Amino acid sequence: MNYKRLETFMWVATIGNFRKAAEKLHTTQPAISARISGLEEELGVKLFERIGGSSPIMLTPKGKELLPYVEKILYQTEQLRKRAEVSTAYSGVLRLGVAETIVNTWLPQFLSRLHKDMPELAVDMVVDVTERLAVGIKDRSLDLALLMEPITESQYCQSRTLNI
Repeated sequence: MNYKRLETFMWVATIGNFRKAAEKLHTTQPAISARISGLEEELGVKLFERIGGSSPIMLTPKGKELLPYVEKILYQTEQLRKRAEVSTAYSGVLRLGVAETIVNTWLPQFLSRLHKDMPELAVDMVVDVTERLAVGIKDRSLDLALLMEPITESQYCQSRTLNI
């Protein structure tokens, strides 16, 4: 079943006019007519009553019956596309160290946004004081630490250069 034909059916049914549906879909009225004819032939049913003139076209009873199914298919297709766009580069486990003050302030909003933007990323969280979290960064038991104070001792900081 052709996606363009289903999309065209939905827009023609919604707008009630082949020419206006063509404008909406950035194509020609003959292309819209061909898509609808192709879909009707594929399904073996008539979807629209073509009255002629300037009157809007009307869905047949079968067209009315099938429209909700087409809308569901289009919705699910869009959800599939959105899901496919989610980067798999952000999957796995993030070992996150967090200072207690942050846990009680803005961390919930941060985690909510992180989950929304990277739903495949799991967060393993440790709450502790800055000194211990800095050690976790140094020994790589933590990937990221959200701290309340700067780390001033050079032994905690390691510089890595990326060659691009």
